[in-house]
Amino acid sequence: MKSILLFFFWVALSVPAWSETAIFREVQGKVEYQTKGDDWLPAKVGVEIPVGTAVSTGFKSNTALEILGSVVYIKPLTRVVIDQLALTSGKAKTNLTLLSGKVKAEVKPSSATLETSFNVKGPTATASVRGTGFEFDGENLLVNHGEVNLANRFNVNRSVQGGEYSSAGKTGSISPPVPVKPAEKQVITAKGGSEEVDALFQETPTAPVPGTPPPPSNFDLSQVISVFGDQLIITQGGTTVSTITQQLKDIQTPIATVLATVVIQ
Repeated sequence: MKSILLFFFWVALSVPAWSETAIFREVQGKVEYQTKGDDWLPAKVGVEIPVGTAVSTGFKSNTALEILGSVVYIKPLTRVVIDQLALTSGKAKTNLTLLSGKVKAEVKPSSATLETSFNVKGPTATASVRGTGFEFDGENLLVNHGEVNLANRFNVNRSVQGGEYSSAGKTGSISPPVPVKPAEKQVITAKGGSEEVDALFQETPTAPVPGTPPPPSNFDLSQVISVFGDQLIITQGGTTVSTITQQLKDIQTPIATVLATVVIQ
């Protein structure tokens, strides 16, 4: 009997200490949530919200939710509904519906003891992941690291790898993935715990050392869409960021084209 009791105690300790709710970890500007038809309420850091809750961000406002070990950043002018949060033995399942706007997510990868399923359904397509970082607006997908399966309502799908961009067009096609930047490092790992999530919200910007050049601009989904979504012609020539930037400033070309030129050449 003693060995049986010890066995069940070990199993209990191996289950992640997450609840089947989402938690506001960061709130900036006007962020509201509505739970199952109730009134809209202002979001506050630390507030837990259950399945069925809608989250809405206003102009120049954003928020971050911790969900079963993963983190979802909700961008300005976005509305998201939490459809499913399920934590069972060995499985963590999250389903979100993106009604409008854009989200960025850092999804905890699956491990030997926990299988992670994370899906974001948009008006045109669904992004399904098993531990990765990505940005998604319901149609356009930019994968920061890992792998995401992008599928539309016609069951057409493509696998998009870290550093690649793809788009699910309304005509039923999904564009071939295009490499637009180097893949980033995974920030939430399979073996890591809550300390990795906490670290995402504890980082403070450091002051630049006098005389050092500013860090290079990072891609985001809106920049990639402005280049590939509008089928812009990538400018040829130029071998450095500064050279290309100056050339395109002379003809008033958006900086997003500069970034794409440097990466794609």
